[in-house]
Amino acid sequence: MSTTGLTREQIATQFPPTPKTQGMWKLAGSAFLNILLNPFNLGFSIALPIFMYLMFGVGQPYSALSVGNGNAAAQVLVSMGLFGVLLATASFGAAIALERVQGISRAYALTPLGAGPQIISRLVANLCVSAVLVTFTFVVGACTGAKMAFWTWVASALVIITMSLLSSAIGFACGFAIRSDSAFAACSGVLVLSAFGAGMTVPIEQMGEVIQSISPWTPLWGAARLSLLPLYGWEELSVGMIMSVVVWTGFFGLLAMWGLRRDTKR
Repeated sequence: MSTTGLTREQIATQFPPTPKTQGMWKLAGSAFLNILLNPFNLGFSIALPIFMYLMFGVGQPYSALSVGNGNAAAQVLVSMGLFGVLLATASFGAAIALERVQGISRAYALTPLGAGPQIISRLVANLCVSAVLVTFTFVVGACTGAKMAFWTWVASALVIITMSLLSSAIGFACGFAIRSDSAFAACSGVLVLSAFGAGMTVPIEQMGEVIQSISPWTPLWGAARLSLLPLYGWEELSVGMIMSVVVWTGFFGLLAMWGLRRDTKR
């Protein structure tokens, strides 16, 4: 059909532009399945939190002690489950960023899918992967002595899954800022040091005064505290916990956006 003599309005009516979100959910599903069906991607992410939980939470003198809406084993389970999810989703986030840096954005440029929907689709995939990791970890915990009220299990899982948005932002930021395989090392370094600083492996109360004073300013402090609130009780919720997650997610998100724009300009 010839478009000669047609006005811009007539062309727009007869040939409407394809939405930039077209294919977003299909890409999210594909990314999720690629991670899920790759044993090397998922195996370590499942094994690490379970191994650490079995080491520190099962068969210990304190395991059966009552803690809030559960027991001490459940407390260890939640912390290790959170650590595993954060480590995995940050790694996946860095991998996605490196894909774009290494040229996959040129292939996406041939499709209607915009950069924003591409990132959103990968965030959705990360959330789904987080749900799988939490489910595996919590099932093992329930079978090995971790006890919580039913709604505490549900609320803890939902909080952990939500916190994966923070780790995804960390992964994106490292991937776009460093633009090489070193992004994975940087990403892991940020998470491991932040996890120790946030008291996810050793209670903050058992650390020195310097670490205790620094802890609230580390990237994972708010996430670590929020994940345990269903167990401890929501009355311990503070503005500082929420602000910690929001500010650090925003910081790494802005860093990732800066890197994404730099990648797009290339």
